[in-house]
Amino acid sequence: MENNNEISNNSVANEEIKNDVVLDEKNKTTKKKNIFVRVWQYFTTYEKIWLFVLWSAGITLGILFPEGEVWWVQMFAMITLVGGCACELLLSKQSKWAFIISFFFYDLTQIVVYVANGYYVSALFEVLFWCPMLFISFFAWDKKKDKEDANITQVKAINYKKETLMFVGVLAVSIGMGVLFTFAGTWFPGTWFSGLSEYWYIDALANTFSVCNGLFLWFRYKEQWIAWLGLTVCESIMWILSKQWVMLILELGYLTNTIYGYIKWTKYVKNHKNEDEPMEISKE
Repeated sequence: MENNNEISNNSVANEEIKNDVVLDEKNKTTKKKNIFVRVWQYFTTYEKIWLFVLWSAGITLGILFPEGEVWWVQMFAMITLVGGCACELLLSKQSKWAFIISFFFYDLTQIVVYVANGYYVSALFEVLFWCPMLFISFFAWDKKKDKEDANITQVKAINYKKETLMFVGVLAVSIGMGVLFTFAGTWFPGTWFSGLSEYWYIDALANTFSVCNGLFLWFRYKEQWIAWLGLTVCESIMWILSKQWVMLILELGYLTNTIYGYIKWTKYVKNHKNEDEPMEISKE
C-alpha cells in the first residue's frame, strides 16, 4: 500500500511539474505574440488619443506644407516629433525607457534640426549635456524602482532652496555661453560661428531650462516639469521664428503633457510622501 501511495504521489508531482512547464511555455509564447497588445494596453485611452492626434497633425503638416527646400530637415523634424511625444508620455508614466527612446528618436534628430536652423548653442548642449545625461538618468532611475510597481520609478519633490540655487547657477553658465558664441562670430570670421543665430538670448535661455530639466530628471524631482514648461515656451518662440511648424506641433504636445505629467507626479509624491530633505546652510 505504501509503495502504491508513493507511486501515486510521484505521479501527481510529475504531472504538476509537467503542467507548470507547459504553462511557462504558454506564457512565454503569449508574451512573444502579444508584445504589441501589451504596449497598446500600457497606455490609457487619453494617452493613445493624445499620441495619435499629435503624430497625425505633425506628419500631415510636414508633408502638405514643407518649409524650405531641404527635404531631409523636414524628415528629421517629423522623426523628432514622433520620438519626442513618445518620450514625454513615457516620462509622465515614470518609465526609465523614456531616456532610451529620447536618445535615438529625439535627441540625435533634434541636433540635425537645430544645426539646420542655426541654433548652434542648443545643438552643442544636446551633444555635450543631453546625450550622456540620458544614459546616466536611465541607470539612476533603474536603481530606484517603485516598491509596489517595478515598471515605474520613484519620484520626489525638491526643496525650494536647492531649486533656486541650481537654477541661478545654470542661468549664469547658459548666458555666458550665449555671449561667448555671439563674440565668436567676430573672432572667427568665415566659420560657422559667424553664422550664429541672432536670437542667441532665447537660445541661451532655452538651454537654461533644458539643463535644469536634465538635472531634475536625474534626481527624479517633479519640478523638472516646471523647467520643461519654460523650455517649451522658449523653443516655441524659436520654431516660430524659424517657421518650423512641425516642431511647433511638438511643442503644443509638450505643453499639454507637461500639465498631465506634473499632476501625475504630484499625486504620486503626495501619496508616497516623497519630499526632499531640507537644505541646511552652515552658519560657520
